[in-house]
Amino acid sequence: MDFYWSSGQFFLQWGLEFKGRCMDILVIDRESLTNQLISSKLAAKGHTVTVEPNKNEAFEKIKTRPFDCIMVDPYPLSEARPVVVGIWKNIRTPIKPYLLLLSKTATPEEAILAGTNDVLIKPFSSMDIDTKTGNAARLMEICRHMANEDNVHSSGGMIGKAAFNQLLLSAIDRAFRYGERSLVVFVDVMNYDEIVAAGETVAAEIIRKLTEKMTYMRRQSDVIGRLGAQSFGILLQRPQYESEPADAVNRFSEILDKFYNECDNKAVAPKLELNLVELPQGALHEQRTVPLARITDALSAEGENA
Repeated sequence: MDFYWSSGQFFLQWGLEFKGRCMDILVIDRESLTNQLISSKLAAKGHTVTVEPNKNEAFEKIKTRPFDCIMVDPYPLSEARPVVVGIWKNIRTPIKPYLLLLSKTATPEEAILAGTNDVLIKPFSSMDIDTKTGNAARLMEICRHMANEDNVHSSGGMIGKAAFNQLLLSAIDRAFRYGERSLVVFVDVMNYDEIVAAGETVAAEIIRKLTEKMTYMRRQSDVIGRLGAQSFGILLQRPQYESEPADAVNRFSEILDKFYNECDNKAVAPKLELNLVELPQGALHEQRTVPLARITDALSAEGENA
């Protein structure tokens, strides 16, 4: 999963397993066995790992070093919140690190209300470590891009990138404070270069129509923003039932698929990828592509191969 930059353009190649940049990770834990285990597993994945059993010493390191992810076991304290507050007070970087609570019993909901992004349950499993560090890397990459000042302004009923970033950070903060659930649908135009190659006027008209369609398809409670020349975000705030975000992605995909099929010139019809990411965990829940794959297409291909 890599980022591509060209003339202020941005899109992220997503995947259910994030294999992006390696992170600088701080582990705050008094258990030497835990430190050895998690350090060896993370180092094997290419991450840089610093272990600090003493919380006060860890706070000093946080002041001077921009860690991407901080894993913390609050023991001997029974509550994680005081340690988390200590971490926040000592952070000096504009992009806040991903916090992962190390615990034997805490639930994800308890971890989030304590001010961490998620929980890693002891004893650790390799799969859980990979999943949670992958989520951390994904969210940190998103936050880095959103913090980059590349002057993507509001247009076509969409707010600009800077304003969208403030709402995204606010959604993460509300999760920590009140346990509110929010998700973001990132929409990327995957064939943007081909569309631009057709000519500036053609490309501008295609993107204008796409932004109109996306603005129209959102609900009143959704916030939609322009994140780059070929990248958009839809913030889904406080879903009322568990499947509501997935239902929204399916609905968006169907509407955008219809838009694709109505384009007369398929050479410049926008091919899209939609990715649903939960805040503040950074977990990727749903992934869709437009045009949608159809059963009839699969059956036709199967017949040709017979």
